[in-house]
Amino acid sequence: MMETGIVICGQCGERGLADTQFCGVCGAFLKWDGEQADEKPVPQGTQPDVVQPAEQRAPQRQGLQVPDEPPPLNPGDLICGNCGLGNVPSRKFCGRCGASLAQAETVAVPWWRRFFPARKAKELEAGTRPRRRRGSGEARRRVGRVVRRTIAVAVVVAGVLYATVPPLRSAVNTQAVGLKNEVAGIFVTQYAPVRPTKVIATAANPDHGANLVSDNASNTYWSASGDREQALVLTFDRAVDLRKAIVRIGIGADFQSAHRPQKLHLVYSTGKTYDLSLVDIPDAQEVTLENSAGSTSVELHVVALHRSLQGNDVAISEIELFEAKS
Repeated sequence: MMETGIVICGQCGERGLADTQFCGVCGAFLKWDGEQADEKPVPQGTQPDVVQPAEQRAPQRQGLQVPDEPPPLNPGDLICGNCGLGNVPSRKFCGRCGASLAQAETVAVPWWRRFFPARKAKELEAGTRPRRRRGSGEARRRVGRVVRRTIAVAVVVAGVLYATVPPLRSAVNTQAVGLKNEVAGIFVTQYAPVRPTKVIATAANPDHGANLVSDNASNTYWSASGDREQALVLTFDRAVDLRKAIVRIGIGADFQSAHRPQKLHLVYSTGKTYDLSLVDIPDAQEVTLENSAGSTSVELHVVALHRSLQGNDVAISEIELFEAKS
């Protein structure tokens, strides 16, 4: 029995859909008028009855029924160069006009199909029907248009209110600034100053004691002989985690009159160390500190100098320390 919705090519026996005009393998026309008589088997050993030849009537072709709108093209389809119909890749001849598909153009497969292949249609058991999707495409498009228009109207109304109502504008600006600060707090580290409670040095010149490096004044400075390695010890009233420092080296008013530290070797109370290099400039320079978590004091050893041609002392105007806010 012939399957429902299937036609069988009388020339090559290929099966095709009922709405196909031409065979996809041999290109033979499938829509002929008239019905073929069923063949009956002849018993062995007998001769079939003689039948007078009847006048043969040439079958007539029906006119091709071309739909008003061609079916949509799918990725991988072969586009007929004669009528433009999309054919499945397995066909060799167009299902509408019978033209050869040997030189047919193939519908391009979208790039994203390489990563997200098309889902295979679910095979249903015999006697079951596919479930209909709720709603139609047109209904969904109408809902989408309504939503877009509603959003557009809301944006326009909000803009008008923001421009014409000062209290509302002030409230919105306040909220925006607050949100910006919150975001900045998440992605940008905030710092707090750390003040030492005690500062001592291995040596210091008169009127230029060690405490002057942390008095928040750039016109004062600590100085000592530059003939040997000098060190400063800063002590805190609690455990700290230093992350940043602002350093002013030399004597601000007369920068070239003394040696300036080129490299500092930091030794924390926890036993950890960190080396710090400084640029030879009179301006304040910001540097990063590491390895200080849990320290209650830090030693700053001056292990290298930017040399002066005018004096023999080494000087530091100011050191400001900072830790990350918790």
